[in-house]
Amino acid sequence: MTMRRACGFTLIEMAVAVFIIALLLGSILVPLTTQVEQRQISGTERTLDEIREVLVGFALVNGYLPCPDTDNDGAENVTANRCSSISGSRSHGNLPFATLGLAAAQYDVWGNRFRYAVREDYARRDTVFSLSTTSADLRVCPVQGSCGGGQALTSSAVAVILSHGKNGYGATSGIAGTTNPSASSNDELENTDADRDFVHRTHSPVGSSAGEYDDIVTWLPLYSLFNRMVAAGKLP
Repeated sequence: MTMRRACGFTLIEMAVAVFIIALLLGSILVPLTTQVEQRQISGTERTLDEIREVLVGFALVNGYLPCPDTDNDGAENVTANRCSSISGSRSHGNLPFATLGLAAAQYDVWGNRFRYAVREDYARRDTVFSLSTTSADLRVCPVQGSCGGGQALTSSAVAVILSHGKNGYGATSGIAGTTNPSASSNDELENTDADRDFVHRTHSPVGSSAGEYDDIVTWLPLYSLFNRMVAAGKLP
């Protein structure tokens, strides 16, 4: 009896062994999860950079930027030579990936459509913009409400493209075509309210003092577009 007990494990010993194994697995899996998320973010940033370049290429060929997709079919929506949906001289919707020939950008790695906004002056077909068209006023801010205080990262963007990140709040599902739940933080809400301002800042988790934020934002500055079009002989 004594020898048999010495050769076996008690329930307490087994519980301790399982606990130690769980700790070891946790210490391995958490860094792996972080690495996967970082790769997803980096990949999305590269996709957004590619989209921005394709937008410039579209303007070089056509003399204007595309309008947003507002009915979720991948094609831009145009009415009477202007964007179908205009509010305050700006047009908001999803990226018209089909119009741009970007099948790989139908949606981000989390399955949501890329949001796209354009100053409508630069998407008109009846009055093509020129070097004298300096009305670009899309602004990207480091925090909601800060652009008016002179802290804007840019105040003259002609277009803004963004992914709503892993949480996908406020985005359109690329698979179901439905709108995801609204964001709870002011900075993420700023990227969904269809006005002139957007927020681009460091990511922060749920419960942080800055509020949850995982959107990924890029933009096309007015003079970058002008520079590329002048260099290509498309302007003036």
